[in-house]
Amino acid sequence: MSRHCRGALAALIVLLAPAASGAQTASWDYEQDLRLTYEYDDNVNEALREPVRAQLARIAYRGDMRWGTGGEQRLSLSYQGGFKRHFGLTGEDELASQFVNEGTVGYMRKLNDGVALGGTLALKNRKWTDDFFFINEDGFTRVNASVNTLLTLQPLALDRPARMEVGSRWSTIDFENLDQTFGNDVWGGYAALSKQFGEGVTTTWTYSIDRVHYPGRGVLKPEDEDPLNAFRGSTRPRQEDRLHDLGVELTWLGDVSIQADYSFRYNDSNSFGLSYLSHNFGLQVLRHLPWGLLAQFYGQVELKAFTEPAPSLTGAGSLDTGEAANNVLLLRLVKDMTPDYSIEVRYGRYRNESITLNDFYTKNIYAVGINYRP
Repeated sequence: MSRHCRGALAALIVLLAPAASGAQTASWDYEQDLRLTYEYDDNVNEALREPVRAQLARIAYRGDMRWGTGGEQRLSLSYQGGFKRHFGLTGEDELASQFVNEGTVGYMRKLNDGVALGGTLALKNRKWTDDFFFINEDGFTRVNASVNTLLTLQPLALDRPARMEVGSRWSTIDFENLDQTFGNDVWGGYAALSKQFGEGVTTTWTYSIDRVHYPGRGVLKPEDEDPLNAFRGSTRPRQEDRLHDLGVELTWLGDVSIQADYSFRYNDSNSFGLSYLSHNFGLQVLRHLPWGLLAQFYGQVELKAFTEPAPSLTGAGSLDTGEAANNVLLLRLVKDMTPDYSIEVRYGRYRNESITLNDFYTKNIYAVGINYRP
């Protein structure tokens, strides 16, 4: 564990110590679920050409434990993890398996009716069981920490309060095999303002800025004829990006629940050819159907344009860490069989950036699964 991680963990332990002493007067709440899924993936290696098709079996567990004292303070402990095994790989002789584990600790303390302070610390690890790995899905360890302030804005409330959150965050990620080109450290800040308009209608405005530092990448210069110069020599200044994100989100809860969002992103990089603008649109719809079915539609589109000629640079695109996507279409049906069990079928189509900058792969995933909520 890095020196920064040890420091963040020690600070959080000190922060939580007073709350632990009064735990006997508080209440605990616990939720958990277990999910088994079978998938067929027609491009499991996220390749531009010669995709590898495979079947996947997943088992995943999620547990959330919360402790609170009448709304004055709250402690949350969350864990999610699982095992994934590939089989039936086309063109590959080996079976590929991986473990993913993620834990989060969060704490919030209410100072008065209008102000609350909080913080989180999270650790995520993805590990392949042997030397085999898909290059787009390298193993990694990531640490996140954040502190935030929650404000209830009564003067703007009228009949319903508005709420603001401001905070700062830090993260570091180390990859097992591709750390020189993709490992990075992030420092940033964010603000969000939420306002409820009528019953079940909420609008949220957000802004964030993050400084992303790549210790293993040197900057590219306009005169560079070979883009790989970014990874040669340690005398070049390191690549550093400043990512601005301005967005708005609208949520409507009803017989048909809808969440729509838009964000504008500007990445200002000191490396030639890596600055870009993007418009990002998202839409999610939930609807209860006859026979006890729940239908979900999710779509996301990114329109991205580089402000300078973008180099065809392998090692400066994107690695799949399981959370971000550029263009997605997802359809999902869920049926509750009992209060504890449900089954689901899912189809997803993805068009995301590959490991090569500004080159996009496509894939389709077909899945069936069973969920258990004890």
